[in-house]
Amino acid sequence: MAPNALGHVDYADRYAIELPRPMDAPSFCALILEAAPRWLDLLLSVRDAVAGRLGFNTQERNYGTAVRLAPGGKFGPLVVQSVSPHRVVCGDTDKHLTFRATFETHPVRPRGSFTTEVQFNDAVGRAYFALVKPFHKRIIPALVSAPFPARAGAEPIPRAERLEATDDASRPEP
Repeated sequence: MAPNALGHVDYADRYAIELPRPMDAPSFCALILEAAPRWLDLLLSVRDAVAGRLGFNTQERNYGTAVRLAPGGKFGPLVVQSVSPHRVVCGDTDKHLTFRATFETHPVRPRGSFTTEVQFNDAVGRAYFALVKPFHKRIIPALVSAPFPARAGAEPIPRAERLEATDDASRPEP
């Protein structure tokens, strides 16, 4: 199993965007997280007030600050797990669900992607994600597109093209 991989994936999606120039994954990730809109911080504050009572992890309120991309660094709901030139893996685990957020860039072509993978740990996690999934499907494309207003919005990648490989050399381009 790849480092940071989930035991199984109950939900996955991936959004990609053409970048204004080639860049490494840490730069792509930092641009996205640092450009997070204020409405997202407010929405996640409401989420924490409700979900915290159900036993879900709550998030640091650090939007508008510089992102620290080193293993163990936290930004909102993300805990940085690994950083390499073409991939940044973040995520978190609580008793109800485990998720991974992977930021990837192509080494030559100016393209970046954001992949979300979720593993439900119990029925509460499954029910919670069913409630937040419509928000997730709107938030992630907006988040990926926010630092690149001159570009077309982030587009979902069809399931057949999602990343399945376990190492950089065998992964298709983002």
